[in-house]
Amino acid sequence: MNKKIVTLIATTMLTASTAFAAPITDLQDGQSVVGYNYYYLDHLAPNSQKDHSFYLEHALTPKVVLGFEVNMLPASFPDGDMFDAYVQYKLDKTLRLIAGNRNYTEGTDRLFCGVGTTFKLNPKLDGYLSATHSDYANEWQAGVQYNLDYQTSLHVGYKSYKQDDLSALKGVGIGFSHKF
Repeated sequence: MNKKIVTLIATTMLTASTAFAAPITDLQDGQSVVGYNYYYLDHLAPNSQKDHSFYLEHALTPKVVLGFEVNMLPASFPDGDMFDAYVQYKLDKTLRLIAGNRNYTEGTDRLFCGVGTTFKLNPKLDGYLSATHSDYANEWQAGVQYNLDYQTSLHVGYKSYKQDDLSALKGVGIGFSHKF
């Protein structure tokens, strides 16, 4: 079993990427989610950054989720916008391994790996935490997701993104998602 997990992780790292501006969403086999996030990064700094992102995830199997995300950053961001393609492997109902590739429009592609978790705070409120790492950047986020119903959720979170050659971008964000 452990060899299968290691093989899956290695394979997905070569073919996919990590999108961890998207909150961790519990998807059932065959289910998809589409969402939008808006982060106001470095809101205390004079040159604050706004990060708009759209994402789409689909549960290929009960344990494997394929996702895509586009992060639209301001022109002042040196590497341009980011496009992520990623895979999440569910170790259990709450813990996931993440692997993938981030394409920077003004830079080179970078492989990512990481972990993510979700936890029930009450019947309508879920918490989430995630962290990713590459040879170029580290990113983490934490937040809560309020489930309006079984399909639609609102979320509030905090994220930090740190590239080797830049100051960390960090701040609060809001968003929504819809499962289908």
